Amino acid sequence: MQEGTFVVGVSGAQGSGKSTLATLLAIVLRETDGLRADVLSLDDFYKTREERLEMAADSHPLFAVRGVPGTHDVALLNLVLKTVRDGQAVTCPVFNKAEDDRKIKSRTLGSLDVLVLEGWCLGALPQPESSLEKPVNDLEAVRDPDGRWRRKVNGALASNEYQQAFDCDMLVFLAVPDMDSVLKWRLQQEQGLSSGAGVMDEGGIREFIMYFERITRAMLEDLPKRSDITLFLNEGHDLEDYRPQ
Repeated sequence: MQEGTFVVGVSGAQGSGKSTLATLLAIVLRETDGLRADVLSLDDFYKTREERLEMAADSHPLFAVRGVPGTHDVALLNLVLKTVRDGQAVTCPVFNKAEDDRKIKSRTLGSLDVLVLEGWCLGALPQPESSLEKPVNDLEAVRDPDGRWRRKVNGALASNEYQQAFDCDMLVFLAVPDMDSVLKWRLQQEQGLSSGAGVMDEGGIREFIMYFERITRAMLEDLPKRSDITLFLNEGHDLEDYRPQ
């Protein structure tokens, strides 16, 4: 093992199983290999609801919705990652998706041998300007007709802060078969949540995943070529193939 904390990135679309894989990986590393391992989620670094509403007012209304690059407190994420890599304990935020806001109560990561960082857009690269001209779905066509929002998202993704946060020692990518599977699996996730505020119906989920679609499609084309390990999932959510073999 290298000196300092080894950071394993687990990336994949909504509903792909990245959180489950990250948790299981940390358990195996602790119980089988005797390593100090824990999981950190990119989702916990979403900006507060108030901050996103300010972005929506100042930049573009679509930034009110959490998810895309630009809606994370990536400066805080990089500070946490640096502290972890330095072998020190650190306090981390916790995001409540049902409330769509950061919890008051935080959590502490101790000194680690391995940190598993999981996130839906982990490892993504910005797209060329020409790729941004045509909308990929109804959300972009109707609510971002001039492309201003997607260009701002792309600009955030291109920033040194995001790319620094995505610079893991190893990257594992869960490749979903298609966007229909993302919808199906995301619906299954939502059905597993307690009913109440913040839980979406099928129409809400269909719209929600449109925010992620552009980057998800780009990652499916690109990350199998760049990730250290790619796990290809079939429509039944089973492992169909993997690389390297």
